[in-house]
Amino acid sequence: MRTQSLVAACAALLLAGASSAVAGERPSWAQAWQQWKDHQQHQQKARWVYQGVRVATEYDPDIRHYSWEIARPPYGPYDKISVHRYVKEPNNDKAMPERPAPDKRKVLFIINGTWGQEADRPLSDESDVGFFPKHGYDVWTMNFRTSYIPNMAYERFAELGEAEALAGTADWTYAVFREDIKAAVEFAKNVSGARKVFMAGRSRGGTQLFIYAAKYASDLKGMIGLDGGPIYRGVDDPASQRSRQQYQQALAALRAGQAGPLLAEVAGYEDGQLGGVLPYATAAVGRPLPSVAELPFGPPPDGSDIKDIADLAAYDSYWAWGAGLVTNIYTQYPGGNGETYMDKKSLLSGRAIYTRYWPQVQNLESAFLAGYADNPYLDYDDTQHVTVPVIHFSGELSCPRGTCLDAQRPYSTGSADFTVKYLPGFGHLDVYYGTHAVDQVKQPMLEWMNARR
Repeated sequence: MRTQSLVAACAALLLAGASSAVAGERPSWAQAWQQWKDHQQHQQKARWVYQGVRVATEYDPDIRHYSWEIARPPYGPYDKISVHRYVKEPNNDKAMPERPAPDKRKVLFIINGTWGQEADRPLSDESDVGFFPKHGYDVWTMNFRTSYIPNMAYERFAELGEAEALAGTADWTYAVFREDIKAAVEFAKNVSGARKVFMAGRSRGGTQLFIYAAKYASDLKGMIGLDGGPIYRGVDDPASQRSRQQYQQALAALRAGQAGPLLAEVAGYEDGQLGGVLPYATAAVGRPLPSVAELPFGPPPDGSDIKDIADLAAYDSYWAWGAGLVTNIYTQYPGGNGETYMDKKSLLSGRAIYTRYWPQVQNLESAFLAGYADNPYLDYDDTQHVTVPVIHFSGELSCPRGTCLDAQRPYSTGSADFTVKYLPGFGHLDVYYGTHAVDQVKQPMLEWMNARR
C-alpha cells in the first residue's frame, strides 16, 4: 500500500508538472521522487513537537508550564519558534499537555517585546504567566526565532561558520514574525478550544499586536497594549515619507551587508547574564565595577554606591533611555512603604532572560513606517477597520507626564471601546514586573478582560 501511495504521489507530481509547464520538459521520475521527499521533509518539520512540562511547585503546584517547538520556513538553523502554555490544572495529575482550557472564554496570548523570551524562572505574582493562570486564564506566549540565535559576539558568526545562517535573519521582517505569531495562535486555539483569544503585547510586542490585528483581527476578542505599540493613529508627514523604491534599496543594502550589522544587540547583555547568576558579583564582565567618580551621569540619585553587579544594573537601567524611563528604580513609590518602583532582584531576573539579538530589518521597517498614517507598501498600520475592544497601559516612556491623555488624534483602531491607562512615574519595565505592576496593571487588566470575556 505504501509503495502504491508513493507511486501515486510521484505520478501526481508528474502530471502537475506537465499541466503547469509553459516551456521545458516535465520532471522525470527521479525529480518527482525528490520533490515528494522534499515535501515530506517539510511536512515533518512543520509539526509542533512537545518539549515537556514544568510545575510551579513553590508558587502554585497546580500551575503547569507546557512547551512545544516547530521549525518555520525556510527551515534554516535559526528558523524555529516555540510556544509556552501556563494553565492552572488541579485535576491533571498526569500533566496531559493538550487538555482544553478550563474556561474557553478566558484564553490570553501574550507577545513578548524586543529581546523578550520565556525561561524557566520561578513563577510569581509579578509575572503575567504567574498571575493570570491563578485567576483562571489559559495563558500562552511564544519565543521568536531570535531565541535560537547563538549568544556569541557578532564577529564570531563568520569565524564559526554561521555566516549563512546569520544572513537569513535579514529576511525576518514584521510580516514573517506575524505569520509565526499566527501559527502559534492557531495552535493555542486548537489546544484550548477557544475560537478567539485576548492578545497582549509588551513593548515592541505591542507593535506586533497591531500588525497582527491589521490582518488577523478575527482571531481577537480584545487587545491589550503594555507600554508599547501605537495608542494613536500615525499622522501623514510628506516631508518624512520615503518611497517604496527607497525602501527596496535600503532593504537590498541591508541584505547585502552594506548597512551595518544584521542584528541589533541588547545593551549590557553580558552584564545582565552575569547579574542573573551572580547578583552580588563585585566585578562586571571583563572589567572592575566603576567607582562613583567614574559613573557617566554622576552618583545614583538615591545617594547609594555601586557595590555589586545588581547596583550597576540598577544604574545602567535607570539612565538607559533617560532618567527613570526604563525603570524608575531609585524613586520611592508614592503612598507606599518605602519601596521604589522596581526591586533590584526583579530587574536582574528580567534582564537575565533576554535574548542577545533582534533583526535589524524590523528596525528598518519601523523607520519607513514613520511619516505615514497608513503606509502604502507595508501592510502593518492599516488598522482602522479593527473594532475589537482595546486597553492600553502607558508609563512615562510612551506617555510622558500624561500627555497621551490629552491627545486629540484618533485612536489607532476603529474600536468604540478604547481605554488608555496612564501610570504616573512608571518606567518601561516597571509596567511589567515593578513593585506595583500587580495592582496598577495586572489587576485592572484582569477586570477588563473579565468584563469582555
